[in-house]
Amino acid sequence: MYIGRIGPREVQVHAQDRNNLPYGCRVVVPKSWGEYKGASAYGLAFQDETGTLRFMLHPPCGNIDSATDASTVDLVLQRK
Repeated sequence: MYIGRIGPREVQVHAQDRNNLPYGCRVVVPKSWGEYKGASAYGLAFQDETGTLRFMLHPPCGNIDSATDASTVDLVLQRK
């Protein structure tokens, strides 16, 4: 008695059409905000090259075909 598979398993990869993606909201964050650092109770966090942290708590929601630019920051922490 054999348990398992004999020979290589065939793998299939299917490209997704962008209209079939599992999300309905898309936000574009300016590159000047810097690197994404994570999320917290204050929102999504980004840190630029000067150390300024920007938090976006409620991202404006756009659809997949026309992304919404994120221009509203809910909290900014600047180094002086």
